[in-house]
Amino acid sequence: TSTTSVKKALEDLHSNWQLSPAGYTRLDRALEELQPLAVAVCSPWRHHAEQLAEVAAAGCHCLVEKPLVWPASAGTVDALLTSFERRGLLLQLVDQWPGSLREFCQLHGKLPATIDRFRMRLSPISLGPDMLTDSAPHFLGLLHALCGPGDCEDVQLITGTDTSGDPGLQLDCRYHHERGSCKATLVLRTQVRRPRPAWYEINGVRVDREVELPGYRQYLASADRRVPLADPMRSVTASFAARLAAGETDAGQNLRIRQRNLQQLAEAIR
Repeated sequence: TSTTSVKKALEDLHSNWQLSPAGYTRLDRALEELQPLAVAVCSPWRHHAEQLAEVAAAGCHCLVEKPLVWPASAGTVDALLTSFERRGLLLQLVDQWPGSLREFCQLHGKLPATIDRFRMRLSPISLGPDMLTDSAPHFLGLLHALCGPGDCEDVQLITGTDTSGDPGLQLDCRYHHERGSCKATLVLRTQVRRPRPAWYEINGVRVDREVELPGYRQYLASADRRVPLADPMRSVTASFAARLAAGETDAGQNLRIRQRNLQQLAEAIR
């Protein structure tokens, strides 16, 4: 963050949304002067650990982009989460994809009682290990929504390019959870062209995200049908606000498991 980038952000906020907030180049100064109830950390994930520590120390609830922190040891993650828990603060990940299960059900009826197979395709603009860091949290978010907390075991990595020449990788694993296990696959293909393809498949039943430009209107589609996809960021922020209003303060254990799952997948590409 620089004076120049802050000025540009303020101009964009005013031009696009008619908002006129204060701008800062340092998080600690913003926290001290504004003393907010809650903070959204939307910066690149390499800065999350330091910024989350500052937010917790200021006594603020937090909505944070994925991944929570990276790279980080289990001890570092535990200490960070404990700093929120001890203060009775809510810490929530931005988790867009689980909300789309509503639209999946509109297209295909109820979710199956047992999830035997889950596949997801995403198209990050990053290359190499960063592809996983940028995309795997979306995959894990849906796995948790469908099956509950668990562990990614027997992780296998396949690398290569698709028919269009886009580089990518595929991760296969067995996701073990309290009710059983399912075979899970994450397919990643680097693509800078927008809109970037994304789909997922539950027990062989697939839905694709479709995006209409330039307005970026989103739909979930299957065969010859599609339904509007609720704005994922509006849904996430509404969920966070509702949890704050209800007095919820702790999701630490689930976040610990999500971080562990990311580590389990990352070990396959090191």
